Amino acid sequence: MIETFGWIVLALPLLGVLALALTGGREPSRAYTRMLGVAPAAIGFVLTAIVFATLLGRDAEDRAETSSLWTWIDLGDLRVDLAILVDPLSVLMMLIITGVGSLILLYSTEYMEHDRDYRRFFAQMNFFVFAMLLLVLSANFIFLIVGWGLVGLASYLLIGYYYDRPSAVRASKKAFVINVIGDVGLVIAAFLLVQELGTLDYAGVFAAAPEGLGQGGITAELVCLLILVGCAAKSGQVPLHSWLPDAMEGPTPVSALIHAATMVTAGVYLIVRCNVLYELAPHASDVVAVVGGFTLLMAATVATVQSDIKRVLAWSTVSQIGYMIMAAGLGLYSAAMFHLLTHAFFKALLFLTAGIVIHALYGEQLIDRMGGLARYLRGATVLMLIGCLAISGVPPFSGFWSKDEIIARSWEAGTLGVVLGAVALLAAGLTAFYMFRMFFRVFLGPDPAGGYARTPHGPGAAMTLPVAVLGALAVVGGLIQIPEVVHALDDWLAPSLFADPGIEASHTGELLTALGSVLVAALGIGTAWFVFGADAARRRRLAGRLPRLRGVLEDQWRFDDVYEEALVQPGRDLGDAALRSFEPAGAGGLVRGGTLLSSAGAAAVRRAQNGLVRSYAFAIVLGTVIVAAVFVLQRR
Repeated sequence: MIETFGWIVLALPLLGVLALALTGGREPSRAYTRMLGVAPAAIGFVLTAIVFATLLGRDAEDRAETSSLWTWIDLGDLRVDLAILVDPLSVLMMLIITGVGSLILLYSTEYMEHDRDYRRFFAQMNFFVFAMLLLVLSANFIFLIVGWGLVGLASYLLIGYYYDRPSAVRASKKAFVINVIGDVGLVIAAFLLVQELGTLDYAGVFAAAPEGLGQGGITAELVCLLILVGCAAKSGQVPLHSWLPDAMEGPTPVSALIHAATMVTAGVYLIVRCNVLYELAPHASDVVAVVGGFTLLMAATVATVQSDIKRVLAWSTVSQIGYMIMAAGLGLYSAAMFHLLTHAFFKALLFLTAGIVIHALYGEQLIDRMGGLARYLRGATVLMLIGCLAISGVPPFSGFWSKDEIIARSWEAGTLGVVLGAVALLAAGLTAFYMFRMFFRVFLGPDPAGGYARTPHGPGAAMTLPVAVLGALAVVGGLIQIPEVVHALDDWLAPSLFADPGIEASHTGELLTALGSVLVAALGIGTAWFVFGADAARRRRLAGRLPRLRGVLEDQWRFDDVYEEALVQPGRDLGDAALRSFEPAGAGGLVRGGTLLSSAGAAAVRRAQNGLVRSYAFAIVLGTVIVAAVFVLQRR
């Protein structure tokens, strides 16, 4: 039953895509589209919950089942099946994808109600859900890569959903290109695994890796670094992160789906899935941790100066994924997945609440044109406050438990862990600052200059219900993993973490971390209140301070400028040079030469076709003589 339900959950969103795509040229009724848009993920969540309950009732060693439909590749010793793996790690991801995904899809039924391409939106969203489910359910690296690529394609379609906007088209192409770079790294890693281990099945790779790759072996390190390339691109980590904030060009539900529960967490999932390989590659693991630690701090600084409400949340996603990547690099696999879970709750909550604000203001996204919305959107104000408290790590909200677990356990992971733990604590204070900067300016600050042209309006039930559910989860979601009390997630994931080193924080370390986390969160919130809440004019008085630093942060540490100068512009210059020199003489010359040759041949044939019978008779006789001469010469 378990594997059957797994296949059904995977197939449901694909069937939804086909049903929506095959309805003909006319736009179907909105009720029909809503049903096919939301039902696959919702039914998938129910089935996944049944799978979860069934596995929970089994012994830990019996909580993994592999199911194969047919053999895809059978080449010598290499065999690759179209197979899925239903185990604690994949089930956790399925619960997040279908659960949070179905809430976002329900929210979208109202948010996108007036969009002209209602059917296309839900077809693409279901395609995205299908691709993510394929990625996390695959039992081998081949179909992982297939799902990985399909997720990239789906994100390209959704980020560029408003294809009539040049900025959306640019953002979608940028996301696609950067993700393809990551795909190349993942494919090369798969080739190395085949070469060294002769298999791409997870079970075969993880069983053979300790002996086949060896502890600290060059191939093991290289494979893990190449996997990191794919993960950095998909999860928006330095240096392949710059596509992710630009992905805000898509509709807000797309931003919530990509940034909260699905695509950006794929890299975290893959590193945790490959924990056996990373335990064999300590240097690559250190690189993973450093990349995550640098990204979480860099992104937090950039978020402090963003003026677009969705870009604030986008950069916060880059930072929060950095926490997870850092934890995975330090070997804190279950802690990384715990933060992945709570992040899905509070980040989806934040994006969808921001969507309520944007919807209420008829598409406005700049916080400079917002203010005083607490008078108009009381429910959204409370829910946004919950999301801000959760991501800032204020107890007892979910982010407090998951973020503190990462920081507390980092202290026990050697010198690198101590350094990165301090970085993570600093970033936690910055997180509280920039999130409450947004909250105070949008909801509690004065109305924008000139007031609102149209009175902000509240959401309907289809938008309110999913956000309320996410708000509740953001409050209580962290209680499944309370230090010294409950270790439900650790116990659940244990069968999938074949090489968990078992780093645990001391009771004193947990207590000190909790106190430090609350202190830096309070400091961040207090600073945000002092600058943006207590005195509305103070923000403008301080705006001119440190202009160079602010310029660097507004330019996002100038990563895009470096890429433009080092990669993009040289490519343009090379293309221009080829257009001026090689194109006329090379490709153009070949085309013109072929044209001239064809014309000369046609002219010769045209002269032979003169319409005179004697000429044709002579040609026949001449041809007969030549053929006869050839036969005679061959006989001799």
